[in-house]
Amino acid sequence: MSQSSKFFLTLILLQCLLFAPFAALADDDDEADDSEIDWKARFTQIIDIKTESLSNYLKNDKKGFDKLVLARVASQTPEDQNSRKYEVIWYRRGEPIGLRRLGKLPFQAPQKVALHVLHGGGAIDDEQVKAAANACLRLFLELNAKTMSPAAIFVPKQSFAPFVQRMNQMNFYSAEEPAPDTPVYTSIVLSVESEPPGLKQLLFYSGRR
Repeated sequence: MSQSSKFFLTLILLQCLLFAPFAALADDDDEADDSEIDWKARFTQIIDIKTESLSNYLKNDKKGFDKLVLARVASQTPEDQNSRKYEVIWYRRGEPIGLRRLGKLPFQAPQKVALHVLHGGGAIDDEQVKAAANACLRLFLELNAKTMSPAAIFVPKQSFAPFVQRMNQMNFYSAEEPAPDTPVYTSIVLSVESEPPGLKQLLFYSGRR
């Protein structure tokens, strides 16, 4: 092997040794970024909707009120994370049957708002998903009345598919993100994302079934 060939081979080996650690580090950073939601960078307000199944709420009730779902709604900012209670909603078969208002939404427009669904009480059932979807729709209407709209709805990954399906049943239809130059003939577009990240679905409202 000539001296010039040895020189170039040595140079290539040095480049591999020098840049390989940085490439591995970049990959690790990408994985870390994909595993968490950057709340502070994306939002100024977070509204938590936590559902919980209530077994035997009214024990042995003949009208079926012994199996309810409770949705607790509270708000916080990504910085201080001091939760402020807003309301509590009781659900039966996905429909609200009671509400207790505990405070006000402590912010005004403009805001970048995230609706954050959480489930409590062990296994997630269909009734909790229905309650969460209804609560999100109610909050969308309340925010819209204050000239705001949720920038995204975050749902646990294990309930992402049934949540989207429930929204479909309420006339929010799944669609691909349109091209920048394509008009969208709807006034309501919701973005649903999973927590942890990985799944995303745009929902377009249509009054027609």
